[in-house]
Amino acid sequence: MFQGRKYVQQGGYKGWAVRFADNLSAPGVATTSYSFAMSDKERYEMARRITAALNLTSKYTIDQIEAMCVAQAARDAGKIQSSD
Repeated sequence: MFQGRKYVQQGGYKGWAVRFADNLSAPGVATTSYSFAMSDKERYEMARRITAALNLTSKYTIDQIEAMCVAQAARDAGKIQSSD
């Protein structure tokens, strides 16, 4: 569904929107504009972070991403030795 899609930070109020870059579907994907506890700068940076994360993981399925998160949490907890 989302595999291989690219995203851009554009549009929306103050650049807080994250949208599909390829224009194959409706533009809205995610926004940080609903978090009123964040400053304008934090909302803008969160939109950048979401865009970067979506693009970084665009070649993986959701199941693969979730499995990577579980593995990373285990490494962070010291349960698995890193191969680095």
